[in-house]
Amino acid sequence: MGKRTHIEDYQKVQKADDLNDLVKDKRAAKRANKQKKNRRERHYVKTLLRHLTDDQD
Repeated sequence: MGKRTHIEDYQKVQKADDLNDLVKDKRAAKRANKQKKNRRERHYVKTLLRHLTDDQD
């Protein structure tokens, strides 16, 4: 299994494209379907963005 996305990883984001490289769902192959995998990855992206904007303030 691959490494999962951690909340602290928001510090590694320099530009928007970094989010796609950073977000990994280690259970993607075990998800019931592609929609659930995509929904989980969107959750990770939203969480990282929220922490990134909070850190900017």
